[in-house]
Amino acid sequence: MPEAEPISGRAPRERSDPAPLEVGANAADRRRNRALGAGVVDDPYPVYHALRRSGPVHEGAISAAFGLEGPDTLVWRDRRQFSCYDWQTVEAVLRDTASYSSEWYEPTLEPVVGRSLIQLDDRAHRRARSLVMPAFSRREMERWKARWVRPVVDEILDGLLARGAPVDLYRALCAVVPVSTIARSLGVPAADVPRFHELAIASVAAVGDMAERLAAARQISDALAALVAERRARRGDDLLSWLCDVEFEDPEDGSRHRLADEEVLTFARLLLPAGAGTTYRGLGCLLLALLETGQWELLREDASRIDAAIEEALRWEQPLTAVGRIARRDCELAGVAIPAGSALHACLGAANHDPARWSDPDRFDLTREPRPHASFGIGPHLCVGLHLARMEMRCALEALLERAPELRLDPSAPAPCVTGLLFRMPTALPVLLHG
Repeated sequence: MPEAEPISGRAPRERSDPAPLEVGANAADRRRNRALGAGVVDDPYPVYHALRRSGPVHEGAISAAFGLEGPDTLVWRDRRQFSCYDWQTVEAVLRDTASYSSEWYEPTLEPVVGRSLIQLDDRAHRRARSLVMPAFSRREMERWKARWVRPVVDEILDGLLARGAPVDLYRALCAVVPVSTIARSLGVPAADVPRFHELAIASVAAVGDMAERLAAARQISDALAALVAERRARRGDDLLSWLCDVEFEDPEDGSRHRLADEEVLTFARLLLPAGAGTTYRGLGCLLLALLETGQWELLREDASRIDAAIEEALRWEQPLTAVGRIARRDCELAGVAIPAGSALHACLGAANHDPARWSDPDRFDLTREPRPHASFGIGPHLCVGLHLARMEMRCALEALLERAPELRLDPSAPAPCVTGLLFRMPTALPVLLHG
């Protein structure tokens, strides 16, 4: 594909280069970024609005509407593809599991992660979800916060505040906290966390080379299998030990069983990239929105607005902008015929900016009347880790308000912005921690 100018409804300005999608800045990161629209699509919302005005459902993948070949285009290239762009239709698709299957994720995730709950439907999905949900309850998150999250946040801020120099908070804080939380909850030694993160991202990169993805997945599996064997022999106080202990009841005969090693490994392999990547992009977008719009001052004056700020940021710039489904039968969606077997893309980003649901939806406003958004999904596949993501974002905001209340964007640095199509992320977050 030839080089393209950034697709944006915003005025051109000096800007920082797009941040790598995940930790690291190698060539593979840059290739993935470009396939996902980073540095190419800065402001997708005018296109979404135009598409929505001509009808909520269109044939073709979301990337195709921007002249790109992203994973939504490539994974099911041999099938007819459709995308939906308004709140009502996205909600209908995600709630209708009888018509639309999550098997969309099978070819890209199963070879490297295993048969995970993301791609399961019906009874198999309910069983897998019920097993892990207790470990991610609101109540359990208080223990996670005290043990794994706030200590990491404080450790990072200790170093940054002591140096007193300008810093890219996106890389120094946002990118570190979620992956450290997940890795440490699994018992991964702190020194191994960066390598685990790189391998996890490489393994699930849908636009990456399959041989490289499988090699990364094998390294993750080998390391995690050793940790599982340790927990089988001697339990600890971590998530991996919990997964080794959890029991489920067979619906056929009422007998009770524990998860097999491969089931434990499947969930752990999925959790590393899923639980880390989306949260750090979301936290980066949240902080950029607050600082860029001056609404950091509102939080500094009234910390009770933290939850409202988090929800508004997740609506305004959701880290993951679309989810995929496969039509299980011939369907009709907003008057458009969807043949059985078609790939369907529910555009969460467009749904979250639907003016029929939110007034002036492209504006970040933490004081707006809250309404449920689609950023954690809708319906039976609502994100298992939503309480974890919210807690991590809240913990980071609380720590920054306490320890760096004069936080502001660095006026000498190139202006950051949010970029990307299927993943939204800041290009950077250059800040001054002191007044």
